[in-house]
Amino acid sequence: MCVIDIQIVIDSTANVPEEMLLAHANLRVVPLKIILGKDEWNEPELTTAELFRLAGEKGVHPQTSQPAPGEFVQAFVPAVQGHPVIMICLAGGLSGTVNGARAVANKDFKGREIYVIDSCTGAIGAVKMAEAALAMAAAGESAGVIAEYLQRMAAATRTLFIVDSLEYLRKGGRIGGAAALVGSILQIKPILMLREAKVQVLDKVRTQSRAISRMLEELSKEDSLAYIGIVYEDEPAVVEDMLTFIRQRYPDIPVSRSALGSVLGAHLGPGVIGLIFQSKV
Repeated sequence: MCVIDIQIVIDSTANVPEEMLLAHANLRVVPLKIILGKDEWNEPELTTAELFRLAGEKGVHPQTSQPAPGEFVQAFVPAVQGHPVIMICLAGGLSGTVNGARAVANKDFKGREIYVIDSCTGAIGAVKMAEAALAMAAAGESAGVIAEYLQRMAAATRTLFIVDSLEYLRKGGRIGGAAALVGSILQIKPILMLREAKVQVLDKVRTQSRAISRMLEELSKEDSLAYIGIVYEDEPAVVEDMLTFIRQRYPDIPVSRSALGSVLGAHLGPGVIGLIFQSKV
């Protein structure tokens, strides 16, 4: 099977590097939307910094929406021509994108070879899955084998993060109002994680430095790491310190960093620092 027979689709929240898109003709991005009042953008059109600036100027809370059904249809058309499609989506606990993609695949492409994968993560985690899918396609693996491997990657991936404020998660309905209020009053810095399609609390500490240390402690619980990734909104000095620590402690593990896209920024708010890592499968 030639490389371009299998089409890899990923949603825009992964923030795929431009050079990666240019290098692979069989990789494409489906955009989510950012909404501020009456204005709307495809995610790649608005950086996270611009999002927070405009939200402050307009005095409105940012909203997001998954791709329109027609955009999924366009992404899945190659399946009609006999080219398998694998779509990698943001964790279902943060977005309805995976359900939207599955609904279109089941309704309009029944019987076609389309695999919709809940990454159970986002950002770097989803990019790593796309990298694996592209490499396996280039090696001649079938779409079904690739999809099964990506599901194993998803199950082996952990996503931890801290935020400056719980208000964005509260307003987006991803944590309860009581939890957000208590965290604000007590000035608690919770370490959050994605688990079982929900945002859950791993631990609660008082300071950012302790929260970062606590996230890094989780790395030592993994016997065999495939990669480590840091995702951030705007904390370059802290991120550099984390990178230095990780590279010294894990010199043989691939380590990468990535800025947070505007949709995840709208869900999580400013000051996000995330740690995404996967055990080998």
